[in-house]
Amino acid sequence: MLVTPNAPNATKSQAMLSPLLKNGLQSPSSITAYDVSDAALAKVEELYPGVQTANSIPEAISDSELIVYGVKPQNCEKVHAEIRRAKLEGIGNVRDDVMILSVVAGTPIQNFIYGSGVDRVARSMPNTPAQIGAGVTVWSCTENINKCERKKIKKALDSFGKTVFVDDESFIDMSTSLSGSGPAYVFLLMEAMVDAGVHMGFSRETATTLVHHTLLGSTKFAMETGEQ
Repeated sequence: MLVTPNAPNATKSQAMLSPLLKNGLQSPSSITAYDVSDAALAKVEELYPGVQTANSIPEAISDSELIVYGVKPQNCEKVHAEIRRAKLEGIGNVRDDVMILSVVAGTPIQNFIYGSGVDRVARSMPNTPAQIGAGVTVWSCTENINKCERKKIKKALDSFGKTVFVDDESFIDMSTSLSGSGPAYVFLLMEAMVDAGVHMGFSRETATTLVHHTLLGSTKFAMETGEQ
């Protein structure tokens, strides 16, 4: 498995490693990480002992079964170009059966197929709570990824929380405004409720505890009873 974060997005990409390793879905030695920032790679080595790091994308993807894109959308083409170069110049070994798993926002599957030359692509949209294994991820993939391979991808994404598979990729774009951006609205509500509690006379610590557990309990109640 390969994670290819870009420095501004490295924190999110690094956090994705935690549930994979914590749940034993990948061994550290099976993961190779590449980043344009040496500091980001050093952080990966510090946080996740045993995870391999590479000096270039062609080196990192050699013999990889799954390439995970964790870059900003505007940096996809740089990764595409390096994969094409590795295939064209025979740098390392780009497997014929390699798959791409994207966690890049707003970037359709066809972009990866045409850009990288890899025609087996899964696209996903995890949200912020996925970083602690409590998120929800909507995903889809090309038809040439078989059932067994889909189960492997789902198992990896399941480590981030709940997964929802969709046949129509357009639902991923729709989910971006719902589950993808949704936590920001919850955080805004949370902040407003805490401020209201402080205004009433609670300490901020107490108000925060009350709000956190009110929202958590209300969500669990809605999920178990179907009431909203």
